[in-house]
This record gives sequence, C-alpha cells and structure tokens, in this order.
Amino acid sequence: MPFIKNQNAKINSDRNWLISKQYESRWSPSERARLKDIAQRYKVKWSGNTRKVPWNSLLERVDIIPGSMVATMAAAESGWGTSKLARSNNNLFGMKCGRGKCSSTGGKVKGYSNFNSVKESVEAYVVNINTHPAYNSFRKSRAQLRKTDQEVTATAMIHKLKGYSTRGSSYNNFLLSMYQDNQRLIAAHM
Repeated sequence: MPFIKNQNAKINSDRNWLISKQYESRWSPSERARLKDIAQRYKVKWSGNTRKVPWNSLLERVDIIPGSMVATMAAAESGWGTSKLARSNNNLFGMKCGRGKCSSTGGKVKGYSNFNSVKESVEAYVVNINTHPAYNSFRKSRAQLRKTDQEVTATAMIHKLKGYSTRGSSYNNFLLSMYQDNQRLIAAHM
C-alpha cells in the first residue's frame, strides 16, 4: 500500500502542476523541461511548442488509479502475494514481457516481467494502465468522471478496465466481488 500511495502522490503532483500551467503563456526553461519529461513518461507526443500542448491527452493519462483498485488487482493476480510469479519476479499484476524485452534468469517465471522490487512492479503497472493503448477506454472513462466532478473510485473504475484479462467482463465481476468482500481490509491499509 505505501508504494501505491507514493505512486498516486507523484501522479497527483504532476497532474496538479499540469492543471496550474494549462493557461500560462510564459514558460521557463525548467518548466518546459518538466513538461517534456511528463509527456515522454506518459507517451504523449508533443512538439515542444508551449502554445500547442496536448492538454487533453496529458490530463487523460496523468491521473491516479484508485489505490483500492490497484491493491485488489495485486491481490487477485498474485494470490495475495503468494504466487510463484509474485515471489520469484516481484510481479504482482501478471504483467507479461514486451516483445523482445524478456530476460529470464535465475529461475524466474519465463514470459513474465521480472522486477527488482514490489515498488518497481507497482510503478510498471501504473505506467502500463496510463499509457498502453489497450486501456484507452479506462482512461477516457476516468477523464469523463473528472469532467463531471465525480470521484475516481475502485467501484467506478473496475468495470472500465477492458482488455486486462482474456476473461473479459467475468474478470471485472470477479475483481469487483473481491474488492467488495475485502473493502474493510483494504481500507485499513490505505
């Protein structure tokens, strides 16, 4: 949970900064550099022209994932941290390797991403959800909640996560049920 909170705090910091800069006409070199860094981390194309910043794309991607949703997915995917994938690869989310980016050494689970720490696993999961094309509908739904001043909660977002599992909506139903059954436990650690 501390890793999830820390990751969401970093995201909120970047998001709040972006919102504060959205209507600025003057940019310092360090502000331009920060914007360039954020755009690169979130895989948003930007020409470098501060008059043509892709604000909608940035704000759609630079946003939190509800901590209780992340915790539920980690528990579901890793068997509460007991799976071989979690223990050997520090991979709490069942994330597979990208094409040609898989190194399996030292008895690690082949075909799945290997992380040096749980913190790295959480960071990679958040980047994946906030940037991968498969989760575009999740990001659009989250942005729609923001536009209508609704809270971005696990309950609101779990069913928006299309494409995470080959099980489709039955996986989302399973996640929602798991979240509801363990809501007090998860909230106690938030």
